[in-house]
Amino acid sequence: MEIVKTGRNRARTSLPACDATGVRAAAAILLLMVLVLAGCARPPPRTATTPKPPVPCLSQPDDGTFAACLNTELNQIWDREFRATGGRYTEARLTVGEERTEDGGPDRAFYRPRSGVHLPTRYLDAVHNAHGPVAQVVLTFTMAHESGHHVQFLLHPRTGATVNEREAQADCYAGVWARKEAEAGGLDIERFRAATNAEMDRLSTYPDETATHGGPDQRLVSLDKGLRSGNPATCDVGQLTWG
Repeated sequence: MEIVKTGRNRARTSLPACDATGVRAAAAILLLMVLVLAGCARPPPRTATTPKPPVPCLSQPDDGTFAACLNTELNQIWDREFRATGGRYTEARLTVGEERTEDGGPDRAFYRPRSGVHLPTRYLDAVHNAHGPVAQVVLTFTMAHESGHHVQFLLHPRTGATVNEREAQADCYAGVWARKEAEAGGLDIERFRAATNAEMDRLSTYPDETATHGGPDQRLVSLDKGLRSGNPATCDVGQLTWG
């Protein structure tokens, strides 16, 4: 390197000239470093987050949240069925658990037009004691059956149908709903039917239940009619017709 003095005590540094190849190589390396740094500084690409599916009703932690969840699904399907025929569906009220009376309170689920579907505490206890881990599957049938009575009331608020006709049709409507729910991926038909059969067997030990609802074999015939068809019209009994 040569030092050239200019003026008073000033010095100018003279560097040896670089050849063209070296300049191009240095420029390429510099460009590569810039690109690498730019890539590192760029935020990572965003990944699309898949929304979590809703928790199935049968995975709910207690009877109250389970019944509320299932009631929503029952209402959604029946609302769609009514709309398909130009009808109007209104939801039934739901009561889960009731204070015990001196005689223990109602030991079975029931429906009343003004107060809706009732799942008394004594009945819930009996179902859990009898069916253990599949208790909520049993309650799925129970609620579907009682909702069937609500459908009857909306279609025929005044009718001379017999109690046996009303109960047979409610079983059939439960089957229709179960078929629709299974098609939507929300219900295992075989598990539902097996749990329903077990509950029908238990209820058949009550003489008044058999007199009004029929025996387990009779009830399964009505249930299967709805399960096979998925069409409410196949559940027509006497004056109780669909649409």
